[in-house]
Amino acid sequence: MSIPLQLLFLLVLIAINAFFASAEMAIVSVNKLNILELAENGNKKAKKLLKVMEDESKFLSTIQIGITFAGFFSAASASTGMAGPLADVLEKISIPYNTAHTISVIIITLILSYFTLVLGELFPKKLALQNKEKIALRSAPIIYALMKILVPFIKLLSGSTNLLLFITGNKKDSLEEEFSTNEIRKIIRAGHASGVLSEREEKMINSVFALDDYDASDIMTPRKLVFAIDINDNLEDFVDELIDTNFSRVPVYEGEIDNVIGILYYKDFYREARRVGFENVDIRKLLRSPLFATDVKRASVLFQEMQTTNTHIAIIIDEFGGFSGIITLEDLVEEIVGNIYDEHEEVDLKQIAADTFIVKGNVPVQDINRLLNSKIPISTDDSYDSIGGLIIYLLERLPEEDDVNKVVSFENLDFTIITINENIIEKVKIKKNPIEIEKD
Repeated sequence: MSIPLQLLFLLVLIAINAFFASAEMAIVSVNKLNILELAENGNKKAKKLLKVMEDESKFLSTIQIGITFAGFFSAASASTGMAGPLADVLEKISIPYNTAHTISVIIITLILSYFTLVLGELFPKKLALQNKEKIALRSAPIIYALMKILVPFIKLLSGSTNLLLFITGNKKDSLEEEFSTNEIRKIIRAGHASGVLSEREEKMINSVFALDDYDASDIMTPRKLVFAIDINDNLEDFVDELIDTNFSRVPVYEGEIDNVIGILYYKDFYREARRVGFENVDIRKLLRSPLFATDVKRASVLFQEMQTTNTHIAIIIDEFGGFSGIITLEDLVEEIVGNIYDEHEEVDLKQIAADTFIVKGNVPVQDINRLLNSKIPISTDDSYDSIGGLIIYLLERLPEEDDVNKVVSFENLDFTIITINENIIEKVKIKKNPIEIEKD
């Protein structure tokens, strides 16, 4: 074979090496979620790519066979076809033929290695990282076809590899990388630091993970604050309050509040009242089946359950089956995106000065810690769970009307009681004071 044909053959082999190197890098690093979306939209190459990614062992074996054969034939071709002519040239300058042949093989090998590394490995891999999705999709049909053609070789290599993994106590893994929650949070922090994510977006994503740390009892509206209806009461006893509260869904119990029998939707009540008149509404016929959940159920699990069943309110019960409170879908969404207010709802927390806030007494302590960056300890014995409960705990008694404007301090926070209703603290002013640093 002439030198020009030898060079052309080597370039073809280097190109084959480059194809497999770029395909490997692109497929390993491509975003699988994007490929899944493309496949769902009918992209045939994306479907092929997913099949390639399903079996890491076969895929890597195919790549390695391609690279190995390309390297083997390029080295064999160069050493047999080009080393001889170069040795003849060296022999003419008084170098013994055996020595000249050895030197020519070394020179050819070094030159071939350089071009193979640059053109067959480094350049295609860097190119693949910059265009991973495009290259992965374009190479997938060829790789998939080769995986079918080279089945005997692949089975031999995959079997040998898996045997070694078994012997060394390792497991077969897929190309889908698994991340721990901490690793994902690090990625989110990095995204915020680089400007890809805003501070609000970072908080929202972290709130999704935090939802898994909460039980239903941490988020629910406690029973003492729940507006509920006794089915045995006369309609005129609660209809005005039902309309004034403006709640879209109300728990209904029979006899005692621990016996919740259903949920009344205000729209159902209003529609029925227009049809038959308020005095003729039969509440029992309008009730919808309630979704019950224990107070120790993970908030994230409850959220998923409510989404699946298209339920907007859940009845929370304790270990004895007693009524503990309610959770609405809005409560769970607010844990992720922050408070959602409508035109009828009073804001839970309002900033009136640099370090001064007005809050409702039923705001959970953990919300205050998060919003004010404070460190109020969470009660482990149910002594309190809200700011109002904390103040009562600090007072060591129930509040009275005379306690309005009373200041109760905890560490660097001053709590001023603003309004009290029947021994319940409804509104509090919180002032955050600078932390004094003791000097030696």
